[in-house]
Amino acid sequence: RLAQHGALFDFAFAMQGLGTAAIALDGTAAQRARYLTPAREGRHVAAFALSEAQAGSDVGALSCVARRDGDAYVLDGEKTWISNGGIADQYVVFAREPESAGTKGISAFIVDAGTPGLHISERIDVVSPHPLATLTFSACRVGGGQLLGEPGQGFKLAMRTLDIFRTSVGAAALGFSRRALHEATGHALARKMFGKTLADFQLTQAKLSQMAIQTDASALLVYRAAWARDAGLGSSRDAAMAKLAATEHAQQVVDAALQMHGGLGVRTGHIMEQLYRDVRALRIYEGATEVQHLIIGRDLLRDARERSAPPASLSISQSPNRAAINQEQP
Repeated sequence: RLAQHGALFDFAFAMQGLGTAAIALDGTAAQRARYLTPAREGRHVAAFALSEAQAGSDVGALSCVARRDGDAYVLDGEKTWISNGGIADQYVVFAREPESAGTKGISAFIVDAGTPGLHISERIDVVSPHPLATLTFSACRVGGGQLLGEPGQGFKLAMRTLDIFRTSVGAAALGFSRRALHEATGHALARKMFGKTLADFQLTQAKLSQMAIQTDASALLVYRAAWARDAGLGSSRDAAMAKLAATEHAQQVVDAALQMHGGLGVRTGHIMEQLYRDVRALRIYEGATEVQHLIIGRDLLRDARERSAPPASLSISQSPNRAAINQEQP
């Protein structure tokens, strides 16, 4: 409902959650008390710093380094496309051990905004404006108590966090779809054309039908993913399907609604023009559509392999088929 009424409402809510979820998942009691309480009360703004210029979808390619120095860590590197960058009070930052490769050796750290060596090196403007920046870490020293979770387990923590918020991105997309459908039906009923209203034409009715189906299909996938998460049954596949379907459908629904508005839909400041700008980024952040396809496909194949594999306790000679053959021999 937040996205239905304004993209920035949803952004503020979602980013506060994304920036604190990792602390809620793996933080110590002291870390939770220090960071979650002020964030929950709205006194602190939180941020999640994972992406880099060459490490977006490929998290294993990140190059920001965390070097152990006595009881502390020294961070060097850069993070970009960081929402709430420059206004956050705290950042959950992912960095790797020197000489480590791939997803191994990545750890998470809580870095306070005023920590020496942390700089906001660039403000980034995008089509749907919100606070976005590049962060630079130069000999940024953080105490060992700022390590979040176990050393080297940062990749898993990042993925667990994104699994939660991919569903919330799907929910935002659903809000955009519902607002676009509402605007389209209202415009179709009011717009006069050839002695009728736009709603009287079968082409319009068919398009509205398609938009409604896409919106409701998105809702079911988003609600299933959210319910599964709350019930402790959630999976990466559920979240990926919800995020992928809802964002792709939202793009199509918003585009169809704008087309129905004609030239009015591209007028600066019109609700359809705003929705058209707001919806586009959802297919990219928290894992692009292409990444969601990989997650879903790999999960399906893993399940299929597990179902087709013989029980681990049986050798080939002990399999039911072989036993049946042996029983038929004289």
